[in-house]
Amino acid sequence: MIEEASVPTETSGLRSIGRILSRVALVAGALAISGYVLLKAFDDLDLAAVGSAIRSLSDAEMLALGSMWLLWIGAQGLLTASLIKGLPVRRGVVAFLGPAALTSVLPGPSDLPVRFRMLTSWGRDRADATLAVAAGGVFSIGIKLLMPVIAAIVLLSGGDAIEGALLTGIRVALLLGVCILVIGVVVGSARRTGWVGRRLDPIWRAVLRLLRRPGREDLGVRLVAIRERAVETLQGRWLIATWATTLTAGARFALLLMAVRFTGVPEEALGWIEVFVAYAVVQGLTVLPLTPGDAGVSELVLISLMTASAGSEWVNAVTAGVVVFRVLTWVLIIPIGLLTLAIWQHSIRRKTRRPVAIVEPEPEPEPAPEPEPEPEPDRQPGH
Repeated sequence: MIEEASVPTETSGLRSIGRILSRVALVAGALAISGYVLLKAFDDLDLAAVGSAIRSLSDAEMLALGSMWLLWIGAQGLLTASLIKGLPVRRGVVAFLGPAALTSVLPGPSDLPVRFRMLTSWGRDRADATLAVAAGGVFSIGIKLLMPVIAAIVLLSGGDAIEGALLTGIRVALLLGVCILVIGVVVGSARRTGWVGRRLDPIWRAVLRLLRRPGREDLGVRLVAIRERAVETLQGRWLIATWATTLTAGARFALLLMAVRFTGVPEEALGWIEVFVAYAVVQGLTVLPLTPGDAGVSELVLISLMTASAGSEWVNAVTAGVVVFRVLTWVLIIPIGLLTLAIWQHSIRRKTRRPVAIVEPEPEPEPAPEPEPEPEPDRQPGH
């Protein structure tokens, strides 16, 4: 018999409401600060003109944006499904939408435990689910770190004079690229992974002692074991995961470029390279989420960088494009993801509350009575 879940107390309910209100206040505050900074920085920014540019989207343009949005969601589901053997892409989409809704309202990696629970609820092994969640994070963070490097290479290959803060940003991006390359070389060999782990083991043990979690296993041995496990799990699947990660980043950038074009910013004023550079910078800045859904940070950086490239006369059209982009990649995810999460939780409750039929053993048949011997016929004398 399955026990019913305990009814939440009034105190816990008030705490939950308090946490929700504090998160809403954090998002609203971040957006208000970014809006205030933009209004102070750009005198030509007019909210009425921004709204007019958004309302000017035609049916064909909205259909094109919706199609690219579906492609982006499908690529996210493909990435999750590629890391678990036999997982359908539709469940990969569910495992993206539900947790993504949480990260849109909660700062930090709040999606990882939920994604892990989803994978295990579908019958996947805990070790495989853990590795899949970790690998998904590596692919997602890796492409975010790689974007500024690609943007720096694109700018350097353009031949234009680069100076000031942009030159400093390119140097930081190239340094980041070197670090990524070094990490790739290290994990590419079990011998190199073990060597680096043994050199870092004293620091690792010192940190564990500070956390009062002493470890017995050598860090080199542990890293080699994790690497071997990852290689075994991702064998035959890393190519699909890499393609899905690239497709995800490309579809998201395409959404931004389409939104900017559809709200009235022409190619002559803002080329795709400038849009890509702004997109790549935001990806690098949001590796460590400061606010839920990167609220305020993404809007401020995207509008500032693209307006600086296009000119202040295009600030309203640029802002309208960024608003459309953020609605598609952040605001819209929250209700759809929360609905997906609720449907998944309902299915789990139905599965756990389903009564188990108790099959009683059939009674053994009673042995049939032995037949009585027939009486022998009387023998008459003389026969």
